Parts: sequence; structure tokens; C-alpha cells
Amino acid sequence: MKRYFVLIVLCALLHLSSVAQNEFVGMCGAELKEYLRDKYSPTTTIKSMTGEGGVWSIFAQCDVNADGAALDRYSTNKYDYPQDKMTAPIGMVVNSVVNKVWWGNAITDAIEWDLYNILPCNELVPQYKNDYMPGEVVDTIYTNGVWTTGWGSIYGERINVYTPPHGYEGDFARIIMYMATIYSVDRWHGQGVNFFLDGVYPTLNGYSKKLLLQWHVLDPVSDLELNRNNIIASVQGNRNPFVDFPQLVDYIWGEKSSQPYAPEQEEQEKERIPLRATYSVSTDEKIDLYSPYIPNDVTWTVDGVEISSESIETKSLGLGVHELRFESKTIKGKLKIKIVE
Repeated sequence: MKRYFVLIVLCALLHLSSVAQNEFVGMCGAELKEYLRDKYSPTTTIKSMTGEGGVWSIFAQCDVNADGAALDRYSTNKYDYPQDKMTAPIGMVVNSVVNKVWWGNAITDAIEWDLYNILPCNELVPQYKNDYMPGEVVDTIYTNGVWTTGWGSIYGERINVYTPPHGYEGDFARIIMYMATIYSVDRWHGQGVNFFLDGVYPTLNGYSKKLLLQWHVLDPVSDLELNRNNIIASVQGNRNPFVDFPQLVDYIWGEKSSQPYAPEQEEQEKERIPLRATYSVSTDEKIDLYSPYIPNDVTWTVDGVEISSESIETKSLGLGVHELRFESKTIKGKLKIKIVE
């Protein structure tokens, strides 16, 4: 059974890849963003929290740990889904990544119930997260060691922000970019006015674009995200395109936003293998210091040692977690990789 499941998923991904070769050709910027809004909006709205086909029954399929317990991205607490898997685990609620109040009177059922924007979490999260913007916390108000809220800065102004859990920054970024693409409005409300621009393009302002692109790069798409995309798509009728095709982010908001999408160029760039979270010394000979979202002119350091070559031997690092940093005149950041046997 597992072999069949893997084969089905692989075939689906190959189909998606094939579709991408033709679907987005020649588009970029506002045109590409509008195309995604038209083609990737939900066709079904789930408006029941409990029961068969309700929100919790869906999350019991896609928001689970390796041991089958409920996945709380905001803490290390363990919550067990009820035996019927149709109601919330005790101590858990759901919370929207992009706060619903940001749409003001423009809120719709589709926005309020879009499953891509909703994550299960412990019941304290809404209280501490409030309607704060995503950002880098400088002065902490609350932290449980997994995620943090406090004071940050936008254009020199002190403002409340929250920083998502390490290892999920990319998940949050791709959810926010999806919501900004599918549900842009003429006028934002609350803290949304500091994070988004009014209108259909670019929707992300200078602050949010820089932040989300960085998180998108530092935390690539994971198997968990792909599985969540598959489960939600089966009930909501649409996919988050930035999970299936992460390269599109760059053609809407990144360095390629004025460069029409060209499959040939993408294939050429794939000759180098983009960085990922985990490598094996038994199957991966080298680690390419490369990502399609990081400029080629950056300087790389690995565990504090500057690297002049384009790749490093996996076995030279040793088992465990290693920190990679990159920096140029226009961008800097860091990410962690894990080497296993």
C-alpha cells in the first residue's frame, strides 16, 4: 500500500512539473499574480469545524507528527486527536496566519475558512499573537522557546510583531504570499496597512517582500507542506501554487519579477541542486551552495569558515547540524542543514 501511495504522489508531482513548463510561460509580475488568483482560488468552502469533513477531520490527516499526534507548530506540547478524529484535541484551537481583521468589511467566507491560512495550535496562541505582523522580534514580550512575540521595527517605527517557529518560517511565508495573491483587496485594515499595499499588485510592501522572500529562501518546501497541499486540495479544490512551484515567488516579487517565466532557464538552473534541509553522507557526495532565490555573488561561510568553492563534500562536515551564512551588498541570511548517515 505504501508503495502505491508513493507512486501516486510521485506521478502527481511529475504531472505538476510538466504543467508548469507550459502554464506560466511568458508571465511575470502582476500578470502572473493575477493568473494565479484566477486559476488557484478555492472552489469549495468548508464551514464546519467538527464532524466528518469538518476542519478538524482534515487537520487530523495533514497536521500530524511522525507518531500521529496533533502537530502544534507553536509548541512542543503533545496533543492527541480524539478517537473519532472529528473534534479538536483538548487544549488546541485554530488560528489564522494572516489575521482575518486585516480584510475589514471585505471579509468573505472563503477568506475566513481558507484551510491554507488556518493552523492548529495551543489555545494560548491567539491571545499572544493578536493581530501582530510577522517580523523579527527585537524586544521580547512573550516566548515559549518555540515562537516569539514582542517589538520589532518597520521603516524605523517601533511596532508589535511575532516571529514564527524556527523551521516553519518558509511555511508561514508561502501561506502569507498565497493569501496576498488570492485575496488582495482595495483597502487593508488593522496592522495589515503596515504589511500589505492596497490593490492587486504587488500587495506586498517593501518590508513584507524582503521578510517573506528571506523566510522563503531559508526554509524550503518540506514533505509536510506538500502533504498538506495534497490533503487540502482534495477537499477545497485548489492548491497553494507557491508550495508546488516555489520558483514562482521570484517571478512575482523577486529579482525575476520583470523577466517572463522561461522553463528552459529553470531547467538550466536545476543543473545545480538547490540547498535542502537534510543530507546523507551515504547518498549525497556534495552540497551545492546554491539556491535560485539567493544571488550568485554572495559569500558563503559554513560554521564560521568562509567557503570559496561552489560546493563542499558532505562527508567533510561530519554528522549533525551545521550553520550556513550568505552575504552580499544587497542580501544576507542564514540557514541550517543536517547531515545524517
